[in-house]
Amino acid sequence: MLIVGNQKTYLSKEAVLEFVSKIKDYRNNNVVICPSYLYIDLFCSNTDLIVGSQNVSEKEISSMTGEITARQLSSMGIKYCIVGHSERREYLKENSDVFANKIKNLIDNNIIPIFCVGEKQTEKGNNLTKDVVGKQILEVLSNFASCDIKNIVIAYEPVWAIGTGLVPTNEEIIDVVNYIKDLISDKFGINLLVLYGGSVNKKNISLLNQISSIDGYLIGGASTKVDEFLYIVSECSK
Repeated sequence: MLIVGNQKTYLSKEAVLEFVSKIKDYRNNNVVICPSYLYIDLFCSNTDLIVGSQNVSEKEISSMTGEITARQLSSMGIKYCIVGHSERREYLKENSDVFANKIKNLIDNNIIPIFCVGEKQTEKGNNLTKDVVGKQILEVLSNFASCDIKNIVIAYEPVWAIGTGLVPTNEEIIDVVNYIKDLISDKFGINLLVLYGGSVNKKNISLLNQISSIDGYLIGGASTKVDEFLYIVSECSK
C-alpha cells in the first residue's frame, strides 16, 4: 500500500522540527510525506522518508515569481506531487487544463503525480458522484498517451469527507474505487493505483483496511501527528 501524508499548512517550523526528530530514522518505501514547500529541505536533509510536494507550478519556466517548478522539485529529490486537491479546485479555482499542465511537467521531470478527484456533498446527494468523478478523470487523462498515464496515481477524496470526520461507508468507497479503476482500464487499457482520502485516522483505519480494492491512502490532519501517522502505517502493513 502507498501511504501519503499531506501536511497542508498545519505545522509551524517548531512543530516540523519535533516531527522530524521523532521520525528521522524511519524508512518505508511505501510511505511519502508531503510537507509545506518551506519545510521540504528539513525532511529531505534530516529523514530517510520519501518526500513529496503538495503542489507544483503550472508553468515550467524560470521567471515565475513565487512559484515552484517541477524541475526545481526534481532537483530536491522529490518523488511525488499532489495535483487537483479539492482545496485548490475550490479556493484557487484551478481547473482541468491547469491540472493537465501540472501533470505534464511532473511526468517530464520524473515525478509521480497524485491526482485528486472527488464529489461535493450536493453532488453526492443528487447521485452524481460517478458523473463528477468520471468527468474530472477524463478531462485530464485524455490529454496524455497511455505511456504517460501509467505514471499517475489517482486519489479519490470525497470533498464532503475532507477534514469533517465524515467517511463514506465501505460499500460506497468500494463502488467508487471500482468505478474509477474500471473507467481507466476501459478507456486507456491501464491499471492505476487508487488511494482513498478523507478523514483517514487511527479510529477508522482498521475498517477502511477491509476494502481490498484500495491501494493506499492520502492522509491529511493525521499525518501531522507522528504517533498517529505511524500507527496508521503499521495497520496497513499487517
